Amino acid sequence: MASEIYELNDSTHRGTAPSATTDSKEKTNPDTITEALDSGSNSSLERGIDEDGSKVPIQRAEKTELVPNEAFHWNVDGDQSPFPEVAACVSNTDDPSTPCNTVRAWILTTIFVMLFSGVNEFFGLRYPSLAIGYVVAQLLVFPIGRAWEKLPRWRVPLGIFTFDVNPGKFSIKEHALIVICVNVSASSAYANGSLVAIISPQYWDRDYGAGFAFLYLLTTQMLGFGLAGLARRWLVYPAALIWPSSLSSTVLFRALHEAKQDDSSANGWTITRYRFFAYITAFAFVLFWFPDYLWTSLGTFAFITWIFPHNQKVNTIFGMNSGLGLLPISIDWTQITYANPSPLTTPFYISCNAFAVVVIFFIFLSPILYYTNVWNSSYLPLLSSSTFDNTGKSYNITRVVDSNLNFLVDKYEAYSPMYISMSYSISYALSFAAVTAMVVHTYLYNGSEIWARFKNSRNGGEDIHKRLMNKYKEVPDWWYLILTLVVLALGIVTVRNWDSGLPVWGFIVVCFGMGVLLIIPEGILEGTTNQRIFLNIITELIAGYAWPGKPIANMMVKCYGYNSVKHGMDFAQDLKLGQYMKIPPRVLFVGQIYSTILATMTQVGVLRWMMGHIPNLCSPKNTQRFTCNGAKVYYSTSIIWGSIGPQRMFQSGQVYSGIMYFFIIGPVVTLLVWLVYRRYPNSWVRYINVPIFFNAAGNIPPANTTQYSLWFIFGFLFNHLIRRRAFAWWKRYNYLLQAAMDTGTALATIIIFFCLSYNNVKLNWWGNTVGSNTDDAKSVPWLKVAKGHHFGKGVGEF
Repeated sequence: MASEIYELNDSTHRGTAPSATTDSKEKTNPDTITEALDSGSNSSLERGIDEDGSKVPIQRAEKTELVPNEAFHWNVDGDQSPFPEVAACVSNTDDPSTPCNTVRAWILTTIFVMLFSGVNEFFGLRYPSLAIGYVVAQLLVFPIGRAWEKLPRWRVPLGIFTFDVNPGKFSIKEHALIVICVNVSASSAYANGSLVAIISPQYWDRDYGAGFAFLYLLTTQMLGFGLAGLARRWLVYPAALIWPSSLSSTVLFRALHEAKQDDSSANGWTITRYRFFAYITAFAFVLFWFPDYLWTSLGTFAFITWIFPHNQKVNTIFGMNSGLGLLPISIDWTQITYANPSPLTTPFYISCNAFAVVVIFFIFLSPILYYTNVWNSSYLPLLSSSTFDNTGKSYNITRVVDSNLNFLVDKYEAYSPMYISMSYSISYALSFAAVTAMVVHTYLYNGSEIWARFKNSRNGGEDIHKRLMNKYKEVPDWWYLILTLVVLALGIVTVRNWDSGLPVWGFIVVCFGMGVLLIIPEGILEGTTNQRIFLNIITELIAGYAWPGKPIANMMVKCYGYNSVKHGMDFAQDLKLGQYMKIPPRVLFVGQIYSTILATMTQVGVLRWMMGHIPNLCSPKNTQRFTCNGAKVYYSTSIIWGSIGPQRMFQSGQVYSGIMYFFIIGPVVTLLVWLVYRRYPNSWVRYINVPIFFNAAGNIPPANTTQYSLWFIFGFLFNHLIRRRAFAWWKRYNYLLQAAMDTGTALATIIIFFCLSYNNVKLNWWGNTVGSNTDDAKSVPWLKVAKGHHFGKGVGEF
């Protein structure tokens, strides 16, 4: 923590930002407060409020988390970050002479970006698919960089381009630059599924060539880059935006590179971070073999459904396939992180908001609505992301389109309306509320900070990490402006030059406009809470109303509109990681743009090669299982939203029309909570985050309550109990534990995939087959439709 400890009066919570020069800053005896906090007492100091209820000591951030609107007003003038998460993971010193922009860094960046993007593209079209995350690169780059140190110290004389083949010790900044470049670009592009759906003969069969493929992938990925760069003063510079998921990467870099490891006692633990990471990584590697291959039922331990395999209610309540999964038992780290990738880096009060919506809407409300047959949901599985007709079978898209895949109203009216499961209906409703709540929430809670930083990017002060970065040349805003205009122009060329069905004005107003409108609200939300609002459904809804009967346009709006925010968030998060690692901003900017272009070229090259050399690519009959499931999902949703259209599901008089009221419910609830917070600023109401409440359960379905319960349990254990009772341990090991579990699991996934799954080597025994014959596994609904009958509206009634 900072060398001086201050008390901030209650005006802090009402908008008055303390500074290092104001008289309101009062010094407090550090030893007295520390003793009170470490004693585990229930004193007012531990609660963060003194006896008269008006003062909050800065140590309150250690044991009780700060909400964003408090954090924005926190004193950041000290020589250490006032936020213990950051102080524990990020070094508050910097050596500008540490090499970063080296030939070694660029060669390794090129190799790893091409390798990871190519492998992820190739195996992303296969089932089961494989995605190699950047954490693997973070681990693999390290020994290669260290081995490079052994090469001869040759210098290549090229004038101003002279460089050293071996610049010396592999530095932490080189390592961070390489990993950030891999992270921003190497995963399979979000729009890749839609691209395959457009060009594959199995789907839309409109192969516009490699030029279209390159521009489409490039512009969908980079549309938000410039916006995020222009919004740095709101998304990157403020100390309050800690970007929690970046901290596990930061602490891992330090564990690998720092020669002097702290082995002092942390609540009795003296093991260094390096050894801790090695041991936990090995443990996670071994552990994952059991739920993923040796004894798969341990991953989804719904043993009650094994005992009562054909009791529909038991299977619906406790099942893990089509049920709620009310039995949070699993040793599978991928199950624990399925609902949210970062249980140990997400603030606990955010976990509470997320779990509250799961309890209220899915554990309590959804079974009531389901078993009372609201929206005819009892004829369908409770939990499913599929679409159904009025006989309870999967919706047959081919029955409502002609040979050219044009939607035919008469065929639709002779067939069936489209139905979705109760859990999917609730998820749609909550998503609608979350988007509008996010905009209102940002205005009410952070509007003053946004306006103040618009006038002065340094408003509110600069923390130690931003001040250290001031030594380096910043990227001018006009660089990001030019990047934005270039990508926007290339996007216009893409939608206009090829038959996309999306007009230029639609691309600019809807796709680019969504990024302009939501980049700051979404960025502030994710940077402080580690949660992201799901916008893909909203983009499909808008495109479905704006351009009915245009399925390809619907897909493109989804990819451009969603990605203008999604990849903008990824870019901003990496900028924050670059700030934590003290990477020169201009070097990082060039690296991010270079790696994105390189990865796009690689992915397009791999895809074109696969189209020409793998027979029956994307066909269900493909003998190597390259069935392109992601493209199939895009294809189906494009017909659902682009051809059938949302108006046939959500407009007045349709089955799910009531869901549209959630667009209003979101802002109303946000306003009510804000009014209560204004009246009682120090009450528990300050921990309510309405956008997170409505959005956090957006992965249901296919996720279920087990995964959210496990995620919450781990958050409660580490970010509440251990943080309060063993704070020293939490500061040293918590974020490193997240990185180690992710790394060990990722390594085990790769080994199992290439050695066993890819070669179709299976282990058949009771532990891997139990539960395969249950009502949960077969998605048996509560009510069944008699042969020749239907539920809901019949022919001529809709």
